[in-house]
Amino acid sequence: MTELHSIDNTKLYVSQIIDNLSDLAQYFEAETEEVVNYAQRHFRAKHRQNEWLTVRAMLRQALGPDVRIDYDESGKPFLVSNSSLIVPSYNFLSISHSKTHAALLLSSQRNIGVDIEQISPRVLRLAGRIAQPQELPADFQSFTPAQQAMVLTTIWTIKEAVYKSIDHQQGFDLLTDVQVIPQQSFDLPAAIEVSVKKILDKTRIHCSLYSDNIISVSSPEE
Repeated sequence: MTELHSIDNTKLYVSQIIDNLSDLAQYFEAETEEVVNYAQRHFRAKHRQNEWLTVRAMLRQALGPDVRIDYDESGKPFLVSNSSLIVPSYNFLSISHSKTHAALLLSSQRNIGVDIEQISPRVLRLAGRIAQPQELPADFQSFTPAQQAMVLTTIWTIKEAVYKSIDHQQGFDLLTDVQVIPQQSFDLPAAIEVSVKKILDKTRIHCSLYSDNIISVSSPEE
């Protein structure tokens, strides 16, 4: 697991998806079989089991075994302690997965969001559902397919991170309710400005490139 950045009371971690028992055992030790069995009972797909297990392994590495994930009435995750004697340093979290990696964002503040996506040519087929023309660089059409895929993936992760960070998600339209301010260049890492419907102040989203993945973070400190 790698800590990508730490800003005030917010930390971002990323890890490759763990897909074998020997690697899991170093995190869960005597509880490995119990935790793996739980994942197998709750998720049919092997990749979903691995995603779930990877995030819990990351959480253990970051905060120890006495902290677990719970969910509020709206479905947002937060952290609680298994022991009344321990208070988590970070109460809230956001989780995301790509095909190859998991991202874990921890914070003492509620309104946070992280999204990770692997750069892939398939995103070009979804361009009209991801970005409005005014969000793209003026010379976007002259970009190579690889450059276009990187720009679109960045915009996609930005909008998903913002969506996860807001409280009122019902009826929220990612295409139109999050407006990415056009960039001359989407060279990463970068802090990219967005305008969110019903939020007066513009928000800055931190975007970074990790392996062949784009990671975007929305948090009060950004």
